[in-house]
Amino acid sequence: MRTAAGQVVDQLRTAIIDGRLRAGDRLPSEQQMAQDFGVSRGTVREAIRTLAASNLVTSTRGAAGGTFVTTPQAGELAERIGEQLGLWFRAGNISLAEVQHARHVLERECVALAALNRTEEDLSAMRRPIEISRDPGLGEDAWLTTDVEFHTAVSKSAKNSILELAMTAVHLVRPRTNRLLLKELRRDCIADQHWAMYEGIRDRDVAAATAAFERHFSYLRDMQQRVLADAHADAETMPVLDIPGETGPTPHLFGDAHQDAAR
Repeated sequence: MRTAAGQVVDQLRTAIIDGRLRAGDRLPSEQQMAQDFGVSRGTVREAIRTLAASNLVTSTRGAAGGTFVTTPQAGELAERIGEQLGLWFRAGNISLAEVQHARHVLERECVALAALNRTEEDLSAMRRPIEISRDPGLGEDAWLTTDVEFHTAVSKSAKNSILELAMTAVHLVRPRTNRLLLKELRRDCIADQHWAMYEGIRDRDVAAATAAFERHFSYLRDMQQRVLADAHADAETMPVLDIPGETGPTPHLFGDAHQDAAR
């Protein structure tokens, strides 16, 4: 059974979702809401804290202050979804193969739409990380950042908020094989593959862009299979690969990102 605070949260969240409360609307005072809901002011405060944790409301002080309805940004939504997927992944409820399949389906569509919808600004955002990634002196973390930036630019170029959100969530699932893959892959190959995708998108050639993506995805997938085979692991049954010496989150190759980063 829901607590009194939980019931208040449910009613306010429903009002936000169905549009009765819109972004920027000020909520009634604690005292007024306590009277309206038939609960204590402490219960109202607990409900507001819960909504604030979900970025559905924000509170400010001062004469013009109060509690206001906010609209979560795409990156915030994706981060929350990604965190839940990450927990499932580490608990063994999602396999690496499922992550791969979701990424393949979603990103292929993003690439195709990017070829149709990209702007000159989008092209510049794709081109810059490719050029930076070719620097042979670039460190691992900096190189991984360029990889994130390129795929983020591609997903944004699709001009589909739902696909962009889904891509970000998928890439927030952090398969821990990434460090092993990072040691095996050839940066020049990745840069060339990214450039081929860029050229197809630049030329508005959907077939060329998606074919370039398929080559890129196959390269990473085949390498991953070799790495897993060497580690006596399996993408279908081994969601987490224990990498000696790894103590923290792994930078993305198949799936790490943050906020709006969507690979």
